[in-house]
Order: sequence, then structure tokens, then C-alpha cells
Amino acid sequence: RIEDLVEIGDKCIVEEGAVVESNVVLEPGTVVPAYTRIPSGQRWAGNPATYVEDLDGAAIDHIKDMAEKIHITAYEHQVEFLPYGNTYVHLEELEKKGVQA
Repeated sequence: RIEDLVEIGDKCIVEEGAVVESNVVLEPGTVVPAYTRIPSGQRWAGNPATYVEDLDGAAIDHIKDMAEKIHITAYEHQVEFLPYGNTYVHLEELEKKGVQA
């Protein structure tokens, strides 16, 4: 289980039964073994994952800022592309019904 506000680097693996609490940074390539618990407010790295350091207030704020930026970007993408980007699906349905579009 991965809680909210976790920064997960590229190519990380979180195995079955592992728990990653909030406000955690997993460095790129980190492998969290099965049934491992990573406490809140820490940075972990490696294979298998090992403790690196406790996060300070600035690092935790950075995680929150990045989460907000990603949320805004996802929303903008949704608004920009989804109303128009799936029109072909409707056209395919009309073609199957034999309707000239």
C-alpha cells in the first residue's frame, strides 16, 4: 500500500504487502521488498531499499508542491484533450450502425 504524498522515482518496485507511508521519497531504482514498512518522513534507496535519511520540512514541502503541480497538469490535460481526443470512438460507433457521419 502506498499512501498519499509519496515521491516515487523512475523504475521503482514496491512488492506485495509493502507499506509506504506518506511524505516518503523513494529514489530511482529502489526496490521495496515484500511486507516492508517505510515510515513517514524518510528517504529510501537501493535494492533492497535501505534507509538514507530523515526528510526536513523543506523536502516534505517539495513533495506536496510536486503533487499539486502534477494534479494541475493532469487536470489541464484532461480539459484540453478528453472532450475532443476521443471523438473517433463516437464515429466508430456510428459507422458500425451504418450512419454516415
